[in-house]
Amino acid sequence: MEKSRDKYMRVTSVLYPFSGLQHIDSDVVAYAAARGTRIHKICEGIMSGIGEFGVDDEIIGYIESFKKWWGDGRPLVAMERRFWCDEDKFTGQVDMIVETPSGLAIVDIKTSYRPSKTWPAQGSAYYHLATKAGLDIKHVWFLHLNKHGKYPKVYEYPAESSFFLAVLRVFKHFFYKEAA
Repeated sequence: MEKSRDKYMRVTSVLYPFSGLQHIDSDVVAYAAARGTRIHKICEGIMSGIGEFGVDDEIIGYIESFKKWWGDGRPLVAMERRFWCDEDKFTGQVDMIVETPSGLAIVDIKTSYRPSKTWPAQGSAYYHLATKAGLDIKHVWFLHLNKHGKYPKVYEYPAESSFFLAVLRVFKHFFYKEAA
C-alpha cells in the first residue's frame, strides 16, 4: 500500500514566495496560468502524436514556436511525469524528459512574458527529483516559447540539486509550519 503523500510540498509552492507573483494582480496571474495550461495540453498532443486541438489566435504563436523546437527531433522518454522526494517531502512534475546525443534532458515549457528568477531553482528541484528516481539527467532546459511563433529560447541551468535544497531550507524556516 502506498503511503500518503498529501503532506508533500509542491516545487511551485516552495518557490512562490520568491517569484514576485504575489505583487501582480491575481486575475492577471490566473489568466496567464490558464493560458499556459492550454498551451501545455496542446504541446502534449503534439508530442504524443495526437495532434493539435484547441489552438486559437491567442496561442497559435506559442504552438508554432513549440513545433519548431519539437521538429528538430528529440526522442521522448517521459511526458508530464511526477516525482516524489520522500526524504525532504516535496514533489514536482516535469513537462518532459527527452534523449539528447549527450544524455537525458529535463525540459520545462514556459510561456511567460520574460524569464523568471526562480527557473534555476525549479530546474534544480526537478534534477534532484529525477536523479533520486534513478534517471541519469545531463541537462536541465527551460523552453521559453515565443508568442510570435519564432524559435523558442532555450535556457540551460546547471544539472545539480544544491540550489533548490538551499531554497527549500529557507522556505521551511520562514514559511512552512509542519502540523504537530
